[in-house]
Amino acid sequence: MNMRSGLLVNARLSTANFLWETTWVTKIGCALLSLFFFLSLMVDVLEVISITPGHLIPPNFWVWTVITHQFVEVNVFVYIYNCLVLLFSVKFLESIWGVTGFLIFFGIVTSLSGILTFFVYLFIYVSTFDISYLFDVHVYGLHAYIGGILVCLKQARGDQMVVGSIGLNVKNLPFLYTCLLVALKLLNLIPGAAVSLSLLGIFVAWIYLRFYQSHSKGRGDSASHFAFKTFFPKPVQSPIGMLSNGIYQLLLTLRICRKTSYRYDVGAPSKFTITLSGVDAFDAERRRNKAIKALDERLQKQDSQFVSEESDWPLLDDPGESKDGKSDAATKDAATSSTKSSTTPSSSDDVKINIEDLTPHPVVQV
Repeated sequence: MNMRSGLLVNARLSTANFLWETTWVTKIGCALLSLFFFLSLMVDVLEVISITPGHLIPPNFWVWTVITHQFVEVNVFVYIYNCLVLLFSVKFLESIWGVTGFLIFFGIVTSLSGILTFFVYLFIYVSTFDISYLFDVHVYGLHAYIGGILVCLKQARGDQMVVGSIGLNVKNLPFLYTCLLVALKLLNLIPGAAVSLSLLGIFVAWIYLRFYQSHSKGRGDSASHFAFKTFFPKPVQSPIGMLSNGIYQLLLTLRICRKTSYRYDVGAPSKFTITLSGVDAFDAERRRNKAIKALDERLQKQDSQFVSEESDWPLLDDPGESKDGKSDAATKDAATSSTKSSTTPSSSDDVKINIEDLTPHPVVQV
């Protein structure tokens, strides 16, 4: 009994410390989720603060719903799940982009996904003239943000293993999440608005991170592992890549989209000088770190071999040798070896690596 009570006390203290150490952004987000959830128990908040397509068009123009719908939830289990998502994801994303970068990402993904979902249902109404798509549909929840988180994880930790026995990596999660949503919709377990928000959240997050996000190295991320086709299984990546590249070239021609720009300083202070040609910012950084790591391992191996060779040298005071003859010869050999080592470049000298011939120049893909 005492052991159980001690575990409960430790669990309470750990939870309290974790909640206390969360950022103010996380606390405000969870507070808004809690406020709107408890309001939903007393009044119908979906009509006022969620996106209803019929209320967003003239003459109503309820534009505030674009920035409030993401904090609305009426299901207690989904509400708890959303709070947990905020608690763990905000800290991770703020560590990468900072508070301002996270707020920009959150606002763009959730707001644009809500607006695009509104246009989806508006198009369905125009096609069917079914007025229920205007006033019976409510768009709300953090579904778009959750889809955006999966895209961020794919960009930052795509090769990290989730389930090693089946070869499931983090980069596979957006596609699996999409398949799960479609399956739940076919079983009529979730509304269509949630599926639309999630899929559009993935798409908007990828477009923002791929082309528009500003960072210290420029704008966007044109790495080949973050191309649009990589969100799909390998058998269909080739045709999807051809289609997405064609659309990208068309958007460039129409000046609707612009090429990804980046800055990379290879002259940063380092013991190594690396020549990079035809590589993107993120690929260049990745290859530079990989080359430095490989070179460090090689230098450490050479140092260990040098130490082992030193240990094999004969002792100056070898008891089996004469003190006058052999000792002088050993001293002379040691002086000769020290002279040679002084003419040999040390491991601390600058090393120039050219990986231009080691890796093919990447082709920017959409």
